[in-house]
Parts: sequence; C-alpha cells; structure tokens
Amino acid sequence: MYDTTEHTWQAEHELIANNPPQGPVSDEWSPTADLTMLTNSPQRPGRRPISPPQALKLRDVEIVVLEDRCKGCSFCIEFCPRDVLEQGTKLNVRGVHAPRVKDSALCVGCGVCEEICPDFAIFLVEKGTKR
Repeated sequence: MYDTTEHTWQAEHELIANNPPQGPVSDEWSPTADLTMLTNSPQRPGRRPISPPQALKLRDVEIVVLEDRCKGCSFCIEFCPRDVLEQGTKLNVRGVHAPRVKDSALCVGCGVCEEICPDFAIFLVEKGTKR
C-alpha cells in the first residue's frame, strides 16, 4: 500500500500505469478503469457508439407543403436534421421555388420544418388520419 498523507492522483495514476492488471479484462466498471485502460490501448479495443439497427421514428407522418403560401426562405430545407426536403422545380404564385419532399422515408416526424416555417406553409399530418 501507500501512505495516504502524501496521496495524489498523479501518484495513483503512475502506480496503476506501472503495474497493469494481470489476467482477462472485464467489461465491468471500476473506479480505476479509466486510469488503467486508455481507449486505444492494446489490451482493450476502442468502443464504438451504440447505433440503432434502423431509423427511429418519433411519429409516422406525411409532410404537406402549401406551395402558394411559401415565400422561399428555405428554412425548412436548411434546418431539417434528416435532409428530407429540397427546392422544388416549379414556381408558386409568389415567384419562388417552394420546397418539396425528397425522400419521405427519411422523415422521423420531429416537426422542425413545421416549427421553423415563418409562413406556416409546411405541416405534418399523422398517417391514418383524415384531412
């Protein structure tokens, strides 16, 4: 053991670094696990972030764009976290290209496009409900 009166974290780290654990490495957490195992150490492979096998949907929705109400600010396209919308090809009554749905399968129903639109030109409708 060591004298606790002269204990510092640096001294403990050096003690652990100079005396690596023997035997198999467990996946259980311990107070000294961060000190003994660096992410890129040869004793333990680096951990990858957990990712779901498929896209998680918040709501199953359909995106509705009121083209003639759109003024072409493109906020909905710019702030969509899943890149679901893109500029349309035809002009509306205001002379701008309204957004259109590029890939509806990517939409998770977060509602960012609906909240960010200053003209209320885009909204989400739950699938299975009547309009």
